[in-house]
Amino acid sequence: MRVLLNPSAGSGRAPRALSSLMRTREDVDWVRTRSAEDLQQRVRAAELEGASALGLAGGDGTVALAAAALTGKNRVPWRVLPVGSGNDFAAQLGVTRASLEGSPRRVDLGRANGHRFCCVASLGLDTRALEIVHGSRWPRSRALNLWAALRALLSYQPRVVRVTWDGGSFEGPIMFVAVTNTASYAGGFRVSPAARLDDGLLDLCIVRNSGKARLLRQFPRIFQGTHGELPEVTLAQSRRVRLESDAPLPVALDGELPRLTTPVTIECEPAALTVLT
Repeated sequence: MRVLLNPSAGSGRAPRALSSLMRTREDVDWVRTRSAEDLQQRVRAAELEGASALGLAGGDGTVALAAAALTGKNRVPWRVLPVGSGNDFAAQLGVTRASLEGSPRRVDLGRANGHRFCCVASLGLDTRALEIVHGSRWPRSRALNLWAALRALLSYQPRVVRVTWDGGSFEGPIMFVAVTNTASYAGGFRVSPAARLDDGLLDLCIVRNSGKARLLRQFPRIFQGTHGELPEVTLAQSRRVRLESDAPLPVALDGELPRLTTPVTIECEPAALTVLT
């Protein structure tokens, strides 16, 4: 097996996290990628070569980069080695440690205006928090994500958005909207506790404007996945979600700085990946 190691994953901690496995598994071709473009080229090369399996050592961003390298379903099954700062995709697969074995399983991906993501497309408070995370000198971690979210809450001004999904719609000021493929993102924020990776559906979470003080008090419920009981929260499942606004608003994918703006059409890509779990 060849394993593509993203050396920047986990704020540079990934190679150290895999040092023991790399010493003991000399039968594995360990490749440190040089850039996002290099990783994607190697993913495409593995498909052309018809490798038996391909390892991806990194976090959710690494998986999303690899998924974006392909235009269709992968022929070579992937084994995710969770050594990033956010490993929610691997956690949803039941992968909790770096291992090279597994059985094949088909799982879904999300697609926003043609851009693939593995965990989440988000709008609102999330995008402000990501600016803080990416501007920080501290290593990326769940603690940094939490601190950034709380700090962003102080300066965030609710935006009016229109959200439509199969069987429902909403228009009004929001704190954030998350369209997820996984139950959690950002290192354990359980925004969509009912989400599954193989149901052919995306999970939608809308938190309407309810006042910053109230949202701050309710923050712990997001970690527990019990926020769906709150009156300002809407949870739904849909094959397709449309996000619109009068003025363009940034939409982030898988914890990276936004590259998209509304309007955005987000769709589930059923059984898009074969992974080893």
